Amino acid sequence: MSERRALGLPLRLLLTITPNLFLFLAAAYLPADGVSRGPALFSIIGNFHIIALHLPVALLIIIPLFELLDWSPQAQTGTRRLSMLAAISTWVTAALGIVYAHFNGFDGDEVQLHLWTGIIASCLASASWLLLHQSRVVRLTFQFLSIFAMFYAAHIGGEMVHGEGFPLKPNKISKTLP
Repeated sequence: MSERRALGLPLRLLLTITPNLFLFLAAAYLPADGVSRGPALFSIIGNFHIIALHLPVALLIIIPLFELLDWSPQAQTGTRRLSMLAAISTWVTAALGIVYAHFNGFDGDEVQLHLWTGIIASCLASASWLLLHQSRVVRLTFQFLSIFAMFYAAHIGGEMVHGEGFPLKPNKISKTLP
């Protein structure tokens, strides 16, 4: 049985930079300018942004927990795999968000801030995967930076969907009893 080898640095760099460069280009060439456009298929594909965003949120939170709670080689293997999955899912979520905004007519400062913080979250999640062979402090720093960027992007998106003050405002106002 052959032993698997880790990806070399040049290939890891290529797998980190290329997809995120694509996000920058997509954001530039598929602007969120308030124009609803077709084809309808892309509009529907963009709707999956709302579903896809939950996976990177969960993964980005779990990864530093593995780093902090278990230092065994098995845990490190799991951390590498989860980190790669988090980078991929964060990238997919950002790409779907660009398609969602462009083909469904979104615009405004909040949309732009959400867009760019989502792209930054993807870049940081990818950097977290790229830097898994560095010291523990470097790994945790980039993992927490990616969580912060993802939370900020999610906060902006949540306020766009659910209103200002989300998620700290109550969903229903309770009635006062006489």
